[in-house]
Amino acid sequence: MTTISSSYSGSGALSLLSSTSSTSSMLSAINGTSSTSKSQESSNAIFNAIVPGSVGSGTSISSMLQQEKITTQTNSIYSNAATRVSKMEAGTYTASSDWEKVVSYNMQTGAPVMVSLNSSGKLQALPQSETDLSTKYNVQQRSELTKAMSQIQTMAGKIQANAKNDTWLADLSGAENDLSLIHSGALTAQSSWEEEGSMLMSTHEPLKISLDSSGNLQVTEQLTSSMTDLTASQQKLLRKAIETIPSMISKGTPTTSWQIDARSYDQAGTPYYLDIDPVTNQISAKEDSATNITPTFLKTAPYPDIGDNSPLLKQVATYIKKKQAYFLDFDSTGKIVAKVLSATNLEKYNKTSTSTTSSSSTAGSIVSLLA
Repeated sequence: MTTISSSYSGSGALSLLSSTSSTSSMLSAINGTSSTSKSQESSNAIFNAIVPGSVGSGTSISSMLQQEKITTQTNSIYSNAATRVSKMEAGTYTASSDWEKVVSYNMQTGAPVMVSLNSSGKLQALPQSETDLSTKYNVQQRSELTKAMSQIQTMAGKIQANAKNDTWLADLSGAENDLSLIHSGALTAQSSWEEEGSMLMSTHEPLKISLDSSGNLQVTEQLTSSMTDLTASQQKLLRKAIETIPSMISKGTPTTSWQIDARSYDQAGTPYYLDIDPVTNQISAKEDSATNITPTFLKTAPYPDIGDNSPLLKQVATYIKKKQAYFLDFDSTGKIVAKVLSATNLEKYNKTSTSTTSSSSTAGSIVSLLA
C-alpha cells in the first residue's frame, strides 16, 4: 500500500488540485496507476466532492470566486442604497443623485418604487409600475399587481388630501401665537404675512388671519377688506366701528362691550378682528384664534374613509403616511405584501429576476468596476 507523505497530508484537497503534475502523481499513488485518464477522473471526483456539480458544467474555481466577488459587491451597493433611503425617510439626508430623487418623489406621492442596477452596474430607480414585471411574475401575478397599484394610487390621493388639510389646520392653529410673539419682539418675522401683521398690530388696526387661494397664510387689514359676505348696511356699520378704534384706544375711553374687548386684546398684544351678527347687527371683537379663523370646511378631513379596506392597503397606508419608500411583492402564500427598501429586500428582489440577459450584462459591468 502506498503511503502519502506528511507534506501532502498537511495540504487540503484544493492544494493538491492546484498543480497538474502534483495532482497527477498523487492520484497515481492513490490509485496505483500512472494512467492520465484515470488521474483526471479521480481529480474530477475529488473536485465534485468539494463543489458538487461543478466538473463538467463549465464552472471553475476562478469563475466561482469571481461570481462571489460580484455578489459581495452587488450586496454592498444595495446596502449603501438602503442606508441612503433610510436617511431620506428620517429627513437627515437630501436626495442628490437621479435615483435618489426618483425614490424621494415616490415617497411623496405614495407610489411603490424599486431600486436596481442598470446595464452599466449603476443604481437606478423607477416607480414599480414602470419596471418590467414580466422578469419576475407570471401573467396572473402581474394582473394582481396592476390592480393593487391602481387601488394604491386612489388611496394615496386621499391620504395626501387629508395631509394637506392637516397642514392648513396646523398653520392656522399656530398663526395667532406666532404673530403675538413677533409683535412682542420675542420672534423675528420670517414671512411677508408676519411682517404685515406685526405692522398692523403696532397701529392698533384689527386684522384677519386666513389662507389665500394657494393655502398660504395671509393677513388682511379689516378696514380695507372687501367684506362681500355682509350686506351694504352691515359693511357700513362695521367700517365705522373700525375707524373709531385707534382714537378709542389712545384715549382709553371704551364704552361698549366690543370696545372693551378690542382694547384688552390690543393691550395684550393679541391679534383680533371685529365681527357683526348677521341677524342682530351686534358688533363683537374676536381674537384670531384657530377656533375663530378656521373655515368650517377645513374642520373635517376631506376623506374620512381613505379606502384602506384590506391588510395590504392598511400596511401601504402606514408607509405612505410616514413617507416611507416601499414596493410590492408576493409572500410564500401567494398574497401581495408591501416591503420596505431594506438591503435584504433589495438583494432578494433583484436576485430572483428571471431576466438572464440583464443579469449577465450587469454582472459584466460590475466585473469591469472591480477590475
